[in-house]
Amino acid sequence: MGDPFKKVRPGQPLRIPAETFNTFIDAARDFKARQRTVARTAQPAFQQTGIVPIRNDSGSDRDRFDVLGVGGVVIQPFENLLEFQNHPALVGVVPNEADHYGRFAVLLEPLRAGAIGRACLSGVCVVRLNVIDESHDFADVEDGCTENLKTATVGSAFILWKEPADYGDYGGCYDYYGYGYGLLRWAVVRIG
Repeated sequence: MGDPFKKVRPGQPLRIPAETFNTFIDAARDFKARQRTVARTAQPAFQQTGIVPIRNDSGSDRDRFDVLGVGGVVIQPFENLLEFQNHPALVGVVPNEADHYGRFAVLLEPLRAGAIGRACLSGVCVVRLNVIDESHDFADVEDGCTENLKTATVGSAFILWKEPADYGDYGGCYDYYGYGYGLLRWAVVRIG
């Protein structure tokens, strides 16, 4: 017997052997069974990543690269366990050193107050730094400040690169100072 799955050309008579027809039926039944099984199983598990959804509860619209302290989760496990397990989203607030040291995220997009967007919680990202001392290799949150991190001798963000103090014709650093009275500069940091 020939190939039961041989294609038919336009204009040729269509003759479906019983073996081919039965294979189609078996494939259709298998497909329907898998659809029912998938419908009954849980959503795919959360894939670990350093990019997380965060809701801006800081009270103001925020710019890309602003810093928010992690104030909790949007959906509690007792409210919706599957959603909590499969799609965790954080609550972002104005950071303070006492509560948010090492617990912050850098926004990857502008974010209106009350809206949810993407933020870097762990990994490499761009951020503004309040450079207190040139010798500092680390940074962390600054009390009441959402615009930048503050450099320090220890912290949860390792400074991979920071804008030099004098960047010449490039435009250089900002002409204003951070809360800790250091100059604000662009930087690349590794959080975590």
